[in-house]
Amino acid sequence: MKFLCKIFSVGRSLRSALLGRRGVENRESNRERRRGAITVMSAFFMVGALTFAAFTIDLGYIVLVRTELQVAADSAALAAASRMHLSRSELVNTATKFAAYHKAGGDIVSLASADVEYGVWDASRRRFTPTKEPGNAVRVTARAGGENRDGIDLFFGPLVDILSVRQDASAVAMANPRDIALVVDLSGSMNDDAEPCWATSALNSEYAPSGYGDVGTNMLRDLFEDLGFGSFPGVVEFIGQPAGVAANRYAYAQLTADGGPLTRPWIPSRYRILPSDSETDRKRKAYSAIIDYQLRRIMPAARPVPSSSVSYDYWERYLDYIIEPVNLSSQGRGVLPPSQSRSRITGFNNPNRTSFPSLSSTAVRWWRGRIGYLTYVQFMTDFGRNLRPDGTTYSQLSTKNANCPYHSEMTLGGVFDFPPRTQPVHASRRALIAAIDVIRQRNDKIGEYAQRDWVSLITFDMLSEGGPVVAQSLTGDYTSAMRACTTLQACGDNVLSTATEEGIKTARSHIAAKSEGGQGRTMADKVIVLLTDGAPNLYTTFPTEIDQYMKENTSDDYYGNSLYWFDAPLMQSHQLEQQGWNVFPVSIGLGSNYDFMDRMARMGGTANDDGLSARGAESPVDYEDRLVEIFEKIIDSPKVRLVQ
Repeated sequence: MKFLCKIFSVGRSLRSALLGRRGVENRESNRERRRGAITVMSAFFMVGALTFAAFTIDLGYIVLVRTELQVAADSAALAAASRMHLSRSELVNTATKFAAYHKAGGDIVSLASADVEYGVWDASRRRFTPTKEPGNAVRVTARAGGENRDGIDLFFGPLVDILSVRQDASAVAMANPRDIALVVDLSGSMNDDAEPCWATSALNSEYAPSGYGDVGTNMLRDLFEDLGFGSFPGVVEFIGQPAGVAANRYAYAQLTADGGPLTRPWIPSRYRILPSDSETDRKRKAYSAIIDYQLRRIMPAARPVPSSSVSYDYWERYLDYIIEPVNLSSQGRGVLPPSQSRSRITGFNNPNRTSFPSLSSTAVRWWRGRIGYLTYVQFMTDFGRNLRPDGTTYSQLSTKNANCPYHSEMTLGGVFDFPPRTQPVHASRRALIAAIDVIRQRNDKIGEYAQRDWVSLITFDMLSEGGPVVAQSLTGDYTSAMRACTTLQACGDNVLSTATEEGIKTARSHIAAKSEGGQGRTMADKVIVLLTDGAPNLYTTFPTEIDQYMKENTSDDYYGNSLYWFDAPLMQSHQLEQQGWNVFPVSIGLGSNYDFMDRMARMGGTANDDGLSARGAESPVDYEDRLVEIFEKIIDSPKVRLVQ
């Protein structure tokens, strides 16, 4: 309006000047009057054209500055949204840094603290609501005028009494909601760190130079406490020791021999060995005596209660596990004990040569024939959560047994009840709870459930018994997801049990969009976190399919040479990366195979600048803290996008 008023003012001035000369010019010809009129109109339009040109120049300048401000606001908002886990001051500094990469009207774009706002983006209403604490979005407002943010000067503004105008531009960037699958290895080696017949001394020796010479012992102290077994290592005796037999590999043979300790007339008839007894009868009587008189005395807290009349089959398997067989065929007795179970302490991957390649099996063999809580814990960790020594009863270490003891612990996610602390699986439980708590904190302010991060828990070990298990379906109920982590336990260590590929495939199917048969959301980013202590040893994809994929998608990270148990999960990781998914391999435990994990990270697009995966703790003391640190870094690195 001011532009038009100025134009009309100039026109009136010219008209007044012309009319003042009318008396003098009344004798001029009509031609001259027309010429004057034309002059007036020409002047009028010339002024209007110049004014419009000036207006157009300033308007274009305003639009240019507005565009420059919008670019700066977009950049700053995206940078800040990807760092919402930082402190308020760090967030503002990040936004300010990225805004300063841009200029508006020739001035570097500068932000005030108030120009950067936490908030929640409601996708359904397309509305940003500011909050005091981090939500799922950040709004940045960039203002013209450099540090003073007092607007921009107009070139021709003085013509219309407008010297400057204020300009600003806002942008809202949000963290994409994520469908997260936590894929957890529960293979038998996930109990290895708590196996007292070899790992305890190995751990103590390994970490003594670092000042952790009792790290293995402390793990067993925790486990003994959870099981109610008293102080580690507890009483240990050789079988038949009270009867006076030699503490060597022939103890059982002496105990059951004609004329041996169990042939004395004062021995109760149910335990007394007769010359006519078969070797099978002798075994039953000798084992019963050991169970009732030795095991019950030195292991009163063991469950089931040692009793030859109630739980003989279970404790027979424990004694078979401990006793070293001897061949006395030359004496006409054959191999003793007879009908001995093949589940022995010298089996079950004891010791784990992957974790300790140079470790001798001597340590394990030394414990043969020795009974007590120490070898009983070794027995239970080897049988894990799923194996039943007698074909009927799970060990008391397993949550499948009603006698499994639970204890309460404070975690970063609150107080939870846990089964006994075998390692490294217990560190995994606590770290997973901490990771989910980080997710909860990042999402607490987001009222719209569909815009939250959702989490699921998939476990894998062997391919039998149902294969991988969805322990927690995709959910935004973080407490339920944490609770699902509390009872994770490793399986028995008697067979190959690291089906990594199948674990990834199950996660892929579960968090895929519902249109693809999964439980996930179409617009959510897909994240898989693989937590494992070792290299895979099982796969399900046909070798011909793996070979064809490697041929079509060449990479130095494939192993080749028919190592399909390695290449199958690498193929899965690459396929997911091609779909825009992120696969983060995370190592835990002494059996970690970093060569394989690094290849997984590179194939999945999540390796660091050096091409490496996340490194777990070097010492078991730091397992949980290191895993929490890794999980936080993963969770605090969302993909972001502009929404307004």
